[in-house]
Amino acid sequence: MGQLIIPNEILFPHIREEIRAGNSVRIRVKGNSMLPLIRPETDEIELSPLDKRTLRKGNIVLARSEDGRYLVHRIEKVKAGVVFIRGDGNTSARETCTVDNVFAQVTGIFRKDKKIGKNSCQWKFAQYGWPSSPLLRRICLGAFRRLRSLSRRTNSDCDENKREHKNQANRG
Repeated sequence: MGQLIIPNEILFPHIREEIRAGNSVRIRVKGNSMLPLIRPETDEIELSPLDKRTLRKGNIVLARSEDGRYLVHRIEKVKAGVVFIRGDGNTSARETCTVDNVFAQVTGIFRKDKKIGKNSCQWKFAQYGWPSSPLLRRICLGAFRRLRSLSRRTNSDCDENKREHKNQANRG
């Protein structure tokens, strides 16, 4: 089945309207800024309406940054009407926006038809256990990427062995 790719500047205003109407929206994720919790191209996120009075550190939100980009990032702090956000996969880059430019909260992540909810161990680890130090983030992200690469290679080798075994069985 083909995939329809819609530019953010067209997609997100429609998502904002759905959220304003009280609906949740599920979209596929692009970009590495929320690794390791949210993975690009395979994961989908559920965006839901939020009460802006409950914005706090650790929430993952859809926001429009001061430079006009739509971002799904984690709140680092809220101070005097300004929201400081950073992607889990960003070692040091931070963005800011006003409280009025926070439109939705992420309430679920869907990976291989399984929902990772806000109360799951994965979510809680990323929220409370993921380092804020740029150096520690860089080390953890490097380890995550290395493990993911090894996992892909191992899965690829297993698939190749299965195909070879099946071919031998069909010949014999």
